[in-house]
Amino acid sequence: MYEIDFLAVGEGERSGDAIALRYTIPNRTEPIVGIIDAGFLPNGEALVEHVPRHYGTNTVDFVLSTHPDGDHINGMGVVMRELDVRSLLIHRPAERGYSSNSGSKPAEELVKLAEAKGASVVEPFTGVEGFGGSFLIAGPTENFHEAMLAEQVTTVKEAAARPSLAARLGAPVIKAARRVLAKFPLERDFDDAGGDNPRNNSSAILSLMIDGRHLLFPSDAGVPAITEAMDFLDGQGRTTKWPRVLVLPHHGSRHNLDLVTIHRILGAHHDGETYGYAIASVSEESDRPSPRVANAAGRRGYEVLPTAGTGFRLPYDAPDRPGWDGKVEPLPPLEETDHDD
Repeated sequence: MYEIDFLAVGEGERSGDAIALRYTIPNRTEPIVGIIDAGFLPNGEALVEHVPRHYGTNTVDFVLSTHPDGDHINGMGVVMRELDVRSLLIHRPAERGYSSNSGSKPAEELVKLAEAKGASVVEPFTGVEGFGGSFLIAGPTENFHEAMLAEQVTTVKEAAARPSLAARLGAPVIKAARRVLAKFPLERDFDDAGGDNPRNNSSAILSLMIDGRHLLFPSDAGVPAITEAMDFLDGQGRTTKWPRVLVLPHHGSRHNLDLVTIHRILGAHHDGETYGYAIASVSEESDRPSPRVANAAGRRGYEVLPTAGTGFRLPYDAPDRPGWDGKVEPLPPLEETDHDD
């Protein structure tokens, strides 16, 4: 049994992740309760209310902070203070000599909160596992993470010196309305539009295996990070079946996936059969998920479910839960353009 709750995060173009989940494993009476990221401060407060109300407990077995972007980590402080967290998984750049522009300050603040409450602190590197093998960190390796930290310093300096997109165009960037199609357009090859930044590529990637069903949470990782994680999961025998749940990386941005990687994760087309779910944690006004990414998942039998201002619950073999059904309509086929984010 599992149930995953994707809370609505963000306003305007600002999206984020705040995920609560509960699942059972053999030889354990009580379900495992976990939190993956906590969005902005209001989302952390929502998680603090959500867990006891819908899971009937203040105890959280694990909290995973995937990386230190504000849309993932800003709500973590209230979660650590208000809930009984047993284990915090978070990368600690300060332990490797990185301070400015690395996320070390919020990380160390959370570590202090965890240690004050007697929670264990673990860095989520490849191979960290728990809960009868159901929980497994697929990436990053320590070496990959260190390389991303080093690259991040240079990238931040370059970004600070570079004018914004609006400034370069000399006018505001206006989001185009999406055009819904009756069926998926012919699939074309596409790349990751230049790739993602090193901080996103340093994200912890979580693989859950529950009752033979694979659930994959790549956070904001991009193609290089996901490729390395999939290589590891291949060796662990976790890729013999396609995942039942994939959280689209970086809210479905095309900068985090290319067609080769999508094919590797989700397989070929499933001929109209619904096989699983691809989740896009997006704000109501976001232009994500990218139509190319959403359509690629849809062609492979995955219903693309956006939060879009409304949280929802994704259960498997779980009892009905009045008060937070959180149902959402899947995205239809979308027109693809060369300007997809």
